[in-house]
Amino acid sequence: MAPMLKDPRQTKAPLRIEWCSDPARERAIVELFMKQLSPRYISHSELQEQRAVAIGEWRPDLAEVLGAQVRHALAQPVAASSSLIATAYAEDSGALAAVAFVSIDEARLASRPFATLDDLVVDASRQGSGVGRLMFDWICAELKPRGIRRLFLESGIGNEDAHRFFEARGCTPVSITMLKELEA
Repeated sequence: MAPMLKDPRQTKAPLRIEWCSDPARERAIVELFMKQLSPRYISHSELQEQRAVAIGEWRPDLAEVLGAQVRHALAQPVAASSSLIATAYAEDSGALAAVAFVSIDEARLASRPFATLDDLVVDASRQGSGVGRLMFDWICAELKPRGIRRLFLESGIGNEDAHRFFEARGCTPVSITMLKELEA
């Protein structure tokens, strides 16, 4: 069992944060993600993958697409997987408080081994309580023993709250991603 984490500034109950490998958690993970959706969340990865069809427009079947992604990640053994899902549960209620999707670079061609924080979603009722910070710090600590030396992430251009959150955690902007539609 993962250790309980408590932030002295946090007013809610302690959290149990762990890499999830339980297929029975798929529905709760997808539901939490879907409840927090906003068009400003969409970044280039949602457009490059299967989640969004245009800037500010999610796919109509997003829940099914996301469910397939979650199922795939949960089917892999955590110790060897390159697609990980971290979950944070409130110890008092057992409710899912946050979820994060992490991809580990398998090619290992970069100058330093890296992972990508694909998503970090905190339940609306717990935003601002320190849950996101605890989850982010836990992920960083968990990746180090795997030899990961860099953590990349990207955020939708209008998601200013997320930008401030990650910059406060020591993340530095390194690029701007642009898109040109080539439709007829």
